[in-house]
Amino acid sequence: MNSVSRTIYSSYLQTCSLMKLAFQMQLNTTLNELFNVESGIAPSEIPSLGYFAIGNGGHRMTVGANNIPKVEPVQHSGIDAALYSHLPFVLREIANDIGPVERAKYAMRRQETHNSAQYIAYYLKRLPLQNVIADMEYIQVANGVKTATLFQPNSSNLNPQPPALNSTGVNIVSGDYAAASAKLKVILTADEVAEILNAATVIYGDPSYAIISEIALCSGVDKAVQSPAFGNQVITFNDAICVQVLSFISSFFALQFNNTGSELDLDLGSSEPVLSLV
Repeated sequence: MNSVSRTIYSSYLQTCSLMKLAFQMQLNTTLNELFNVESGIAPSEIPSLGYFAIGNGGHRMTVGANNIPKVEPVQHSGIDAALYSHLPFVLREIANDIGPVERAKYAMRRQETHNSAQYIAYYLKRLPLQNVIADMEYIQVANGVKTATLFQPNSSNLNPQPPALNSTGVNIVSGDYAAASAKLKVILTADEVAEILNAATVIYGDPSYAIISEIALCSGVDKAVQSPAFGNQVITFNDAICVQVLSFISSFFALQFNNTGSELDLDLGSSEPVLSLV
């Protein structure tokens, strides 16, 4: 992982949530508009983190020392509302769609045409948030080495004392910080990797395009909708509305060489600096 970039949409959602203000869905901010899936439908409740998307446009190849090619991340702006190049998690011919059990793991379902054939694509995967626990950590930084311990407030936190500054010399501040932490592991199984490889093959004619170099953590609201199915039928599907990107994660997984599966460890908390003089 190279970097994490929060978006203005995350800040807006957080502000509305903390202050119990009305959330207003803005135009040109949702993946529903990008994919034309339940576009323009505003939620009746405040959205929450629950999904992630993947893309293969978050990197570029450069030539380094001794003419050796290397990968460099392409950063996202805080006002970007989508990935540079989205990849579907699943892309199946409409007659061979995944079943209801597998389908429940995904969202942003839509019909697409590739090489004159009709497909069903799924562009979001639900985050496994059921067993996530939030806590607080204190991170000490010494010689560039970080040591994290569980932060347990004591009476001194309710009775803070002004720091004793050195008026005649230089005051050196440590790099310590405190963080709210909510850790989870995102797993792509071998079967799920195979689905992404298949999607890249259908879209690009080459499975080597199945590179995850950008990840978007998204908020939204689940909603039962009518979605296309085989034989001009429709199914009731638990999709997502008002899906907005909260943060971008830079990564690089060449799935052609990770076909047994991949894992990504995420910490969904935030950190605050600690004024600690050394």
